[in-house]
Amino acid sequence: MIKVIVTNMSCGHCQLKINAELEANNYKVIKIDMDKNSVLIDTGSNQVNRIIRILDSINYLVDVQNPILDIGEHTIWDDKLDNESNYEIFSAYLLNKEIDIVGFNEKDFGVIILCTETQLNEAVEYINEL
Repeated sequence: MIKVIVTNMSCGHCQLKINAELEANNYKVIKIDMDKNSVLIDTGSNQVNRIIRILDSINYLVDVQNPILDIGEHTIWDDKLDNESNYEIFSAYLLNKEIDIVGFNEKDFGVIILCTETQLNEAVEYINEL
């Protein structure tokens, strides 16, 4: 997955138009966050130039000053997260770092997140410090 920043999204119509155009070009849009102007797309970073051209063709601009992020789905298991207080602290950390929690593995109390490899490593380090 990749996350791109689209500088000129301003409304729900923008979101619908971007989603429709990307899907018409065989890309799956995972999430559009209007507050952060981000679009999460289920594709590899080798498709960035094509996505930029597609969005440009419908007058939306990808902010090339911001890095295009390779995002993966990761599950973090740690006994420290069994403690409700630690889990709440960790959830606040993820929110602060703009890391999305997408689910839970309740059997092993794993937290499923969407983030870069660097963010994953930092999150694991943070848990170790709890």
